[in-house]
Formats: sequence, structure tokens, C-alpha cells
Amino acid sequence: MKKLVVVVAAVLLANVVEINQGPLSAQDRVAEVVAQVKTALGGDKLASVKVVSAEGPFRRSMGQRDMEGTISLVVVRPDKLRRTEEMSMGGMVGGPAVERTSAFNGTEAWDDVQNRGGMGGGMRLGMRAGPGPGGPGGPGGSPLTEEQIDQQRVRRLKMELQRWTVALFADSAQPFTDGGVAESPNGKADVLETRDEAGRPVRLFVDQATHLPLMVQYMEVRPRVMMRGGPGGPGGPVAGGDRPTEEQMRQRVEEMRRQGPPDPSQFALHLSDYKKVDGVMLPHRIGVSVEGKPSEEWTIEKFKVNPSIKASDFEKPKP
Repeated sequence: MKKLVVVVAAVLLANVVEINQGPLSAQDRVAEVVAQVKTALGGDKLASVKVVSAEGPFRRSMGQRDMEGTISLVVVRPDKLRRTEEMSMGGMVGGPAVERTSAFNGTEAWDDVQNRGGMGGGMRLGMRAGPGPGGPGGPGGSPLTEEQIDQQRVRRLKMELQRWTVALFADSAQPFTDGGVAESPNGKADVLETRDEAGRPVRLFVDQATHLPLMVQYMEVRPRVMMRGGPGGPGGPVAGGDRPTEEQMRQRVEEMRRQGPPDPSQFALHLSDYKKVDGVMLPHRIGVSVEGKPSEEWTIEKFKVNPSIKASDFEKPKP
């Protein structure tokens, strides 16, 4: 992730300068920036895009472990998303692997996780994002109902779809406002700001020289990772050779539930290596940073513009 480190360092040095203008001039500036970025991305060609699919390898840092695999993403304007990750632990031959698919079809959302392999005892990986403190399922709260879980999933995937729509098309359901200008040693970027489903800011940084999107900043709670299984026990190998029992694992999960999730962290999508695909400029390298630290890098090897899709791709698989 050496290249991503350089990008993040530049962002950390950036200084957002507020522009003092009247309401009308601020609206005019936003309209001008949006028009510039849409032209740079493809103009009329961009306007005709209804579906974009992307696929390629990624590497992600998860605590002290690195995960690697492939990501397949399908974004359908205005209200559909499907993301599939196939990943395994870096450097572990025959180690645990997981395939996770998340989809949103405009009104409903679903997740499907399939674990494969293991370390002789069937090690399993799991990711979870808990509810807010004081709310259902949080400290002192009651467990989430199925309906509440579905509502959280819909909101989560709505926000993910919004971020990709902002990043790839410079579009937002909520109007953009003027976020000023970000200055760094690498140049200046116009900042457009909108809000997500939770009312938190989503910022699009646009290179003033090329008018191409550089970064999307947003707030999100980091997912928690649980590992189960492995040689000789449900918890897998740990320091000193001890392995957690099922009861210890249950207690860990309960403790996580009592604590609730941490406060949202600042995430950023870093967009680079733009190439033209069917007349549309698309980023072929996407990095993710969390609180300014590199977390993931995705190299997109295959982009498709307006590929044929099936409605069933966004429907939850039957048991």
C-alpha cells in the first residue's frame, strides 16, 4: 500500500479554505464545479450511463492481519447495488476464506456470507457492525428485532450506494453545497458537500486542474471482526497456544454487545489511475483510509459500462 500512503499523506496536509460568498454566488460555484466534473467524466456519455460494473483484486488490513481477494461491484442508477467480496488471509495456503455478498434493490437489502476452508478445525471469519450506545442491542438495550436489523441493513447499503454514486457520477440525491477549497502541496481541490441517510457529511474532493474526483470523505462505524475455529478448538490458535472455549467466545460477543460500537470514524475513498471506458473516465485504483491510515487498496482490472443485468441478481437467495 505504498502508493496509498503517499496519497493519504497529501490529504493530511490539505487545508480546507472556506470561501465567504453570498448564497447565490455559492450556488453558482457549486453548479459550475458539478458541471466541470461531469464534463471531465464524460459529459453526454456519462449522462447515458445507467449501470457500471467493476471487478479486481484487493488487499485489506484488518488489525494485525492482511486479507486479500477480489471485489465485484455493480452500481445501477438510481437505486440498486450489489457487492461481492471473496477473501482469504494473506499468505495462508488453504486457510479460511469467506465470500460475502451485499445487495440493495431500492427498498430491500440483504447480506449473504459463505465460509470455506479453515485451519484443520474449520476456522471461520465474521464481520459485524453493532448498534449505537443506548439504542436497541446496545448497552442496556434489548436485542435487535429482525425488522430493526433489516432497517439498519437498508440504511447501510443506501449510504454505500450514495458514496459510489458521488464518486463515480458526481451525483447526489441531496443537493451539493459549497465545502470550500482544499489546498495541499499537490495542488488544490474544490470540495462539494452533501449528507448521508444518517445526516453525516459526505464530501467530494475534485481536482481543480483535471476536474476529476480525487476523494470521497464520509463517516462510518468500523466493522468488528470475529475469528472462530482452527486446530483443536472453536477459537483457533492464540498467543501461548490457548484456545478460547465456546463459552469464552459467547462472553466476548456479549461484551461487544454491552459496549456498543465505537463512535463513527472518518473514512475516505481515494480515486486514481483514471482510464476511459466507453467514453467515460473511471478510476482503476481505489484506496480506502480510516482516520488517515491506509486500510485497503483495490485495483480494478475490468470495468463495464451499461452491461446487461438481471433483476434476480438483486433478489435475496432462497434458503
